[in-house]
Amino acid sequence: MVMKGKRKGIAIQTILMLLVGILVVGIIVYMVYRYFVGAPLNEQECRSRAITWCTGCKNSNAGVTGDWTAAGSAPGNDLDTCAGTYFGGAPTNCLDAQDWCAAFIPI
Repeated sequence: MVMKGKRKGIAIQTILMLLVGILVVGIIVYMVYRYFVGAPLNEQECRSRAITWCTGCKNSNAGVTGDWTAAGSAPGNDLDTCAGTYFGGAPTNCLDAQDWCAAFIPI
């Protein structure tokens, strides 16, 4: 005689779905953390940002005046932070950047 009644315990399918849900939530939390907090730039990324910023300074200033006399923009927090770590700091604007940028682009 087979007893009919409620099955006890949790089905394996439920456990697997719970694990998949936890994994997906973990990945989403990690991606949001990386997007908003972000990791510090490594040296190659920092050098790339420096090249981009210095090129912008050179093009906006030297193309008009023939030298770097215009003030231009600040390098930005990410470049300023990583340049302090890898390159001894960054200038505060394009006017002071010509010597510093010589290490990254042809002047």
